[in-house]
Amino acid sequence: MHYKILTVFSIFSALTLIGESQAEKRKAPDSQTQETTQPPSKKQKGPTDQDGARIAIIVNKDVITFQDIQDRARLVLMTSGVENTPEMLKTVENQVKKSLIDEKIQLQAAKLQKVFISDAEVEHALKNIAKENNMTLEEMTQMFKDKGVNIQTLKDRLRAQISWARTIREAFGGVVQISDAEIQNKLKQLEDNENKEQFELMEISLSVDSPAKQSAIAQEAAKLHQQLQHGAHFHVMAQQFSESTTSASGGYMGWFAGGQMDPALEPHVVKLKPGEFTSPIRTSMGYKIILLKDMKKPNQAPIGQTQITYKQVLIPYHDNITEEDYQLVETRVAEMKEIKDHKKLEEKAQEYEYQCETSPQMPMKSLPAPLQKLFHQAPVGQCLQPIRTPEHLIVTMVCSKTAPTFKLPTTDDIRNMLEQEKFGKIAAREFNKIHSIAFIEDKT
Repeated sequence: MHYKILTVFSIFSALTLIGESQAEKRKAPDSQTQETTQPPSKKQKGPTDQDGARIAIIVNKDVITFQDIQDRARLVLMTSGVENTPEMLKTVENQVKKSLIDEKIQLQAAKLQKVFISDAEVEHALKNIAKENNMTLEEMTQMFKDKGVNIQTLKDRLRAQISWARTIREAFGGVVQISDAEIQNKLKQLEDNENKEQFELMEISLSVDSPAKQSAIAQEAAKLHQQLQHGAHFHVMAQQFSESTTSASGGYMGWFAGGQMDPALEPHVVKLKPGEFTSPIRTSMGYKIILLKDMKKPNQAPIGQTQITYKQVLIPYHDNITEEDYQLVETRVAEMKEIKDHKKLEEKAQEYEYQCETSPQMPMKSLPAPLQKLFHQAPVGQCLQPIRTPEHLIVTMVCSKTAPTFKLPTTDDIRNMLEQEKFGKIAAREFNKIHSIAFIEDKT
């Protein structure tokens, strides 16, 4: 279905779920289909890339090659929505080194705890990602190949995340307990917040741990903000580059009522619409970029839960279009913008032999941020401002909006929520411990 044309290729948003869904499984190391948590770290030199296999970074006794860095940077560019230019590739190569180092440390910790991940589990995770993007694994693999991205770097990422999630759960599963009192306290907080305006937030956080680093971190925050402005997907950038514990979940912070946020953030957040993000904000700990994922008015369901259907008309449009065709497109778009009924829009598209697709009903929050922003206050039955892509102008119209009835989460939902919060804090604490004693030599 072509309505997916602007949706995010949701590799990284799916990653955090994989470790949780697989967390209770553990494989014995004697299976032929298994290998240790340590992914292959040495690459074969290609005939046109003599430097790719050179060691770039040493992490304890393991290495990260220049090829590893290039492969991961290409993956980030493909999934983030940032244009793949030589300059941007170089920028992202510098940015991905941290996540590659973190993955090596996580894999080493898992190996020490005798946590083993099978190739079959990684393959299963890949299939889930492909399914979320309406593809088969074979189709996704071919897409990687067509775009010049080595799918092994995604497999390495998956292996590290599954390994680390399982390591934490097996080590601390027995001590993470959620009491009935904790559940009731959380439920009361949610009930009290129902009378307030609430904001669902995501973050990219960069720490400033010494005055000497202030200028460099400010520049890095500005660079990330610029990439977001140029179309980079927030959750991908958060997962790759944020230094907060929320990075594992794509920067997801949760819901906050007015007065419950960091005072440095709230004045900026309340000015946002769903899908918008702030400029870098200086806080006591460093810099944050905040995205408003969703919001809700008092005693109403979140806006993102609104069920929506829409039509989109794909009009061929590229840089080499003739002046005559340009004028024709402009005239036809103006005609479409006068239409007030989605059926008549489809008829007009057929008249002009343009492709027209109708989306299935879906929650607003499942749409890409640009579409959420576009549809947020859009009335039903009105053509919206066209969206430009490399090959098309896309004219959209909201066909229906259905606001759901808001329900408080169940006690099981709250238990799972609190459990994930505790595991997240433990994972961050334990990782900081092992990272602080790791030997890391960057040769780049």
